[in-house]
Amino acid sequence: MSNSNVTVCVRFRPLSHKERKANDKVCFKKLDSESFVFKDERDEDVIFSFDKVFYDDAEQSDVYNFLAVPIVADAVNGINGTIISYGQTGAGKTYSMEGPSILHCNELKTGLVQRVVNDLFECLRTSEDITTWTVKLSMVEIYLEKVR
Repeated sequence: MSNSNVTVCVRFRPLSHKERKANDKVCFKKLDSESFVFKDERDEDVIFSFDKVFYDDAEQSDVYNFLAVPIVADAVNGINGTIISYGQTGAGKTYSMEGPSILHCNELKTGLVQRVVNDLFECLRTSEDITTWTVKLSMVEIYLEKVR
């Protein structure tokens, strides 16, 4: 992860059943764990680079371990953390944050929110240095420029 206060990642979801049925194709090419090539409207290659690229075969745990583990560690030490998930409808934001269901899903598919909560409270529970603590978590959805 970068030494910056902000880490920017991109995650590609697999093609949906509907997209596969329509013979849609992926419009990017993998380069490495930090870059990919996208074909623009003129069919020219454009390279995009990020702190991390999670391709369509990435597991929920891969995303959590890279993005959220450092934030949980900071939170236990009293440092605020934020994760922003941005993208168009159907891009996979809810799946990344919650998994297929925030209430019922297997451990492999559990999203970032539940993993953060589990690990945060486990760190606090097992800490010998922290005797009392206050935890504040919030989550909002902004859709069509309105908070929902």
